[in-house]
Amino acid sequence: MAKNSEVQKSEDLLREYSSARSKWARQAIEDNEFRNGIQWKKEQVDTLRSRAQEPLVVNVIHPAVEQAKAMLTANAPRFQSTGREDSDVKTGRIFSDIMAWIWDYSDGNLELKRVIDDYYVKGMGCMMVYYDPNDDFGKGEIRLQAVDPINVYIDPNSQSPYVDDSSHILVSKIHAETQLKSQYPQYEEIISQAVETTIAPSDTASRHGLEDQVITQTDLAGFRTSSKDERYLEVIERYTKIKVPYTRTYDPNSNTEKILDDDDLEKYKSQPAFIVTIQGKEQVVTSPEDVGQQMALYEEYGEVFHQMMSPMTGEPYLMSGEAHEGSIPDSEVRLRPITIGDLIEEGAIVANAISINRIYQIVTVGGKMLFEAMIPISYFPIITFMNRHNRNPYPLSDVRLVKGLQEYINKIRSLIVAHASSSTNQKLLVPRGAVNKAILEEEWSRAGTAVIEFDPELGQPIIASPVPLPNELYKNESDARADIERILGLYAMMQGDPTAVPQTYKGTIAIDEYGQRRIKSKRDDIEGGLNMVAKVVVELIQATYTSQKVLRLLQPNTKEKNLSINVPIYNEVSGDFLGKLNDVTVGRYDVIVVSGSTLPSNRWARFEYYLSLYEKGLIDQIEVLKQTDVADIEGVLERASQMSKMQQQIEGLNEKVKELDGDLQTSQRELSHARQRVELEKFKSDLDKTSSKAEATETVFKARAGDEVKKLRETVAEQEATNRKIIPLEE
Repeated sequence: MAKNSEVQKSEDLLREYSSARSKWARQAIEDNEFRNGIQWKKEQVDTLRSRAQEPLVVNVIHPAVEQAKAMLTANAPRFQSTGREDSDVKTGRIFSDIMAWIWDYSDGNLELKRVIDDYYVKGMGCMMVYYDPNDDFGKGEIRLQAVDPINVYIDPNSQSPYVDDSSHILVSKIHAETQLKSQYPQYEEIISQAVETTIAPSDTASRHGLEDQVITQTDLAGFRTSSKDERYLEVIERYTKIKVPYTRTYDPNSNTEKILDDDDLEKYKSQPAFIVTIQGKEQVVTSPEDVGQQMALYEEYGEVFHQMMSPMTGEPYLMSGEAHEGSIPDSEVRLRPITIGDLIEEGAIVANAISINRIYQIVTVGGKMLFEAMIPISYFPIITFMNRHNRNPYPLSDVRLVKGLQEYINKIRSLIVAHASSSTNQKLLVPRGAVNKAILEEEWSRAGTAVIEFDPELGQPIIASPVPLPNELYKNESDARADIERILGLYAMMQGDPTAVPQTYKGTIAIDEYGQRRIKSKRDDIEGGLNMVAKVVVELIQATYTSQKVLRLLQPNTKEKNLSINVPIYNEVSGDFLGKLNDVTVGRYDVIVVSGSTLPSNRWARFEYYLSLYEKGLIDQIEVLKQTDVADIEGVLERASQMSKMQQQIEGLNEKVKELDGDLQTSQRELSHARQRVELEKFKSDLDKTSSKAEATETVFKARAGDEVKKLRETVAEQEATNRKIIPLEE
């Protein structure tokens, strides 16, 4: 039976790619084992032991690599998202939250540590983005996973550090047959027919493990060969970049852009639209909401309608037919139903045929086709993090750069130990035949006091002491350690060089100029790879997150945040489907990692920075509390909220008291004025009474005085009359 052509192509490509990268793979395996302590070659061990010297391993590379990993992954990466169009801005904001959810759900911090470990040790780290349809109870979920670069085979012609210009990428792994049947139960029959052959070569290192502390690839291959109860099959996953025809449409009326395949394009062309004519001006309506409104008017009033003024209420209303005398001027509206396809033919909507990259996945096992699928993404799902990229997919690792220094340290330490051994076991020169050599060696090697007989006539014994080691030798070992840490881009403070550390600010650790360049280079490599990961994740999100999902985001020091996407919206009256809320399947989005977010930061300096922003009113209290070690942030916020409410109440009461004080002062002033007015009126009343009394007294006095005057006049008159009678007047 002839082998499937795609299976044959995968095997041929694997042979070709493995042959081109054989040197790099051998070096990567050796560098990994060297980092783990396999640092001597067998002939070197034999030579040293023949000289009674022990080949010691003083592993400086391993802690240096671990420190570099800890430094580059001190914090989880933070992502920012933006929409490429105005219509995508609102939905685009939630993509950073979705990316954070996928990162946490996939335990991305652990996977990133593995990637960076491979990046330092093997020269290249690999991360895979894949969709698991069985996850989340069958709803499907996007996952991230670190992949061993030894199992990844890249097109030798690739020159991009992210291998996005590669024609094919293959992943070859050895799996147990029972494991494959458990993972792919639907392909159990194909797996049973697979042949136990291996296409990918098994590379081995040339180093010697003193204590067999590392399980090598050779050990694993020997175990598989000796296992008779289980078959081990080679699974080859091939990812091929192909061109798929698509159509790009741009609707200037609603400012929307769509990338559609043939099926989606036909559905899009059949969607209704309207051309609305008002006062001789045509307007194209294509958005679903506006089209729905126009459709309702078209069904009720027909193609032409106008507005009339109600004589009863004086309000305008719609009437079918053309405008006539008595209608509201310039109120005629004409509706012409049309489809999106008609608008595309008329040129009102731009539609261009394009070809988009898509990834074709072919999975084979033991010379049999397992399955094939089209992944709806334009980038390879395997993203590489190249260390020292030389415009080929075979980068150089940092371990290879410091391997000579590590061997130098091991040799120096072996010499120091050998010298110490020689110092404790001094050399004794005696004349030939003076004593029994075997007895002399046995007695001289004992610790403490020893009594050895010798014949002085045959000559005096001479003790040869070893030459002391120079202090420069110990300094050389210390300098070699510092050089390893320096090449790996660690902090200058770790080198014990205080002159390289400038004055620190509030506990921040300074980096010397060389360390700054190395750390920036490493940071750029890691962040560039994470940006590529984010691009692939965004494309998979839009292709796979088609149904409603609720994501529970665990944010540091705060309660979990629920994020709902693709929420369907229906008309409450008619029950018609209106669209989706937070629809992540449409639009174009860019998600990037925040620069420097994974690097270590001094928490006190960061707290001061956040506190200054809070004092300026740029952030709220919650963001400041996130930067502290306060355990009960929720309780603090709750109490702060209660205190704020109480403070507001107190301020309100204070304002009320102030108002009441003002009212009281006003009342007191008015009361004082009233009292003054009362006193004045009383005084006026008293004056009026006094005046009345005075006037009455004056009247009485005047009356009495008049009476007295009258009486006097009467008395005078009577007296005059009397006088006339007594003394007659002369004529």
